[in-house]
Amino acid sequence: MDNLVEQVVFRKKDLKYRLKVVFIIFVAVLIPVTFFVLGLAIPLAYLIYIALFTIPFMVYGSWFFISSLKVDYEYALLGSSMNVAKIIAKRRRRLILKTDVKKFTDLFRYDDKLMARKRFTKVFHCGETEYGEENYVACFHDDARGDCALIFTPNDEVMNAMKPYLNYDIKRKVYDGK
Repeated sequence: MDNLVEQVVFRKKDLKYRLKVVFIIFVAVLIPVTFFVLGLAIPLAYLIYIALFTIPFMVYGSWFFISSLKVDYEYALLGSSMNVAKIIAKRRRRLILKTDVKKFTDLFRYDDKLMARKRFTKVFHCGETEYGEENYVACFHDDARGDCALIFTPNDEVMNAMKPYLNYDIKRKVYDGK
């Protein structure tokens, strides 16, 4: 009987996230202000009305786009099958990856030097941070994508659920600390 193990990882808000929020707010303020200033500069009163009309749309659009930046990842293991889903603003869910843990050719803690030596055709960034020491990297080969890497942040429960399906060398390296 296979057990289902799930983990939801909340993406940390980094500098890139904050810059996107500032840009969205800047654009949301800029558009009505531009119409308002043009309405005063050019004697066309309807531009001021357009400025007032766009304010509720800019507020809603800002809220929608800023909330869409909130991303969570869900890891689900059922036996040796691993699904990684991206949850966007708790509104949408998209399956990013479905693979078999038995296909992992390597599993290690994230290290910039080690990653620089390896070549991947596709890298899936599905951890708390894009690059961090708490992340693990799972290397595997996919027929459609080639050599892939999954950067993820599993907890102890997920790591223990994967353990029986990993090959001996990976188990020894990851779980014995060698």
